[in-house]
Amino acid sequence: MLKSLLLSFFLMTSVFAGEKYGVKMPETMTVLGKDLLLNGMGTRKATWLRVKVYVGGLYVSKKSQDAKSILDQPNPKFIDMSFVRDVEGHKLQGGWSDAWKAAVPEADRNELKTHFDKFNATMGDIQKHQKVLITFTDKGVKVVFNGQDKGTIGNKKFARALLSVWFINAADEGLRDGLLGKKS
Repeated sequence: MLKSLLLSFFLMTSVFAGEKYGVKMPETMTVLGKDLLLNGMGTRKATWLRVKVYVGGLYVSKKSQDAKSILDQPNPKFIDMSFVRDVEGHKLQGGWSDAWKAAVPEADRNELKTHFDKFNATMGDIQKHQKVLITFTDKGVKVVFNGQDKGTIGNKKFARALLSVWFINAADEGLRDGLLGKKS
């Protein structure tokens, strides 16, 4: 009986969780007292070789396949970046800088530069199986880098601009589509 109950629980939890390349994410999570849903998961691939870098999961209050709808939803929102390879800090920072320039209009980049620079400085060397966790709030973005709380940076406008890097002129359309729940 116990064996049957455990098997049923295992099957239920595996059905309700997302998984990519061995990275598992729960279907729901509570962030700042709000229940959020896993909108989708995607894999960041880089270079012409399409090397897998991290599996990302996006949590929101209401699922949507539309980027504008995601950006317009009330905060909090949450991204889990689970790395599947080692990445040197300068490459991680360069990737953020490129995505920031591609997604955020120049006037907003100039206005939010101090916040972005502070955010990008929280990035360092990261190893396989480590995580970057970002909570998007009305007070900015809370960053946890490999288990270390780096604090909250910026403001609501910065939080929206940073979240947009996954959707506006995205460097990796497969990752974008995965986070939007368009790919399994």
